[in-house]
Amino acid sequence: MSKKGHKNTKGQPEMWDELKGRYTLTVTPTGIKGIDAIAERLGVSRSELVERIGRGIIPLKLDDLQEFDLVERKSA
Repeated sequence: MSKKGHKNTKGQPEMWDELKGRYTLTVTPTGIKGIDAIAERLGVSRSELVERIGRGIIPLKLDDLQEFDLVERKSA
C-alpha cells in the first residue's frame, strides 16, 4: 500500500494500484465538517476517507439506510 518515506513520482500511484483523478462532490457545510471530523479521527485526508469508503475498507452500515434501497431499485 503506502510507501512511507518515499517521494511520490508524478504519474505513479502513491498508495493504490491506480492513479487518482479529480472528481467533484457537492456537500453542505455541515456535511464537510462531519467528513473532516471523521478524517481527522482516522488520521487521513478527506480524499483518502472517501477512497477507503469507496473501496469498502471503511464499511457503511447499509441496513439502516432505507433511502439507499429506494435509490438502488430506481436505478436498477
